[in-house]
Amino acid sequence: MERLLLRALSICFVLTLVIAIGCGSNLDKEMADAEAALQAAKDAGAEGLPEYQAAEELIEKAKEMMAAGNKDAARQLLEEARFKAIEAEGKAKSQAYAQTADEGSLQDLSPAGSQYGLVDIFFDYDQSAVRIDAKPVLDQNASIIRNSGDKFQVVVIEGSCDVRGTEEYNLALGQRRAESVANYLVGLGISPSKVQPVSKGETEQFAVGTSEYDYQQNRRAHFVPAVGSPSF
Repeated sequence: MERLLLRALSICFVLTLVIAIGCGSNLDKEMADAEAALQAAKDAGAEGLPEYQAAEELIEKAKEMMAAGNKDAARQLLEEARFKAIEAEGKAKSQAYAQTADEGSLQDLSPAGSQYGLVDIFFDYDQSAVRIDAKPVLDQNASIIRNSGDKFQVVVIEGSCDVRGTEEYNLALGQRRAESVANYLVGLGISPSKVQPVSKGETEQFAVGTSEYDYQQNRRAHFVPAVGSPSF
């Protein structure tokens, strides 16, 4: 009986050790991924951007959490840091492209990107940062754009707002939303020439009511493939 008990305890100890080692190695990988994304952003010239600085600060906080033994908090911070670094890289590349891009015009806009599988994303009230729940959608959209071939030459990203706020404020907010999405996609490897952020402000409403659901429907980035080249 004692032998069986000792054997059971030994098995439990080994399983606990394996799980602990596995969790630690996963966290090490997440740290490596976040630092690699930050390095890619640095290589793209993003060091002076607020998104880069935010990613850097998040990584430092994650290290503090790891040292304190709070792995769950560290993991969440590292995820946020990687996303911020990707956005910083994309923003730097977009800015570099904008300085050299030739003027162009867009024509033959399709009704929506849904026919190609492109999915809109949504924003929180008065915010332009890409939400965590939008990341998988943008990953999928990036894959579709990357493999689009000659189906379309550019995707217009339309930033939209609900009707609260002045028209001028919402035009600026819509532009920030569109640029956040474009920057994230460029950070995922999409060429800046393939995306053009524009603001629709509150001019095009997807829902006409005044409920919170209606407001949420109008706080979005809408994807519209087009034939032509983007102008900045």
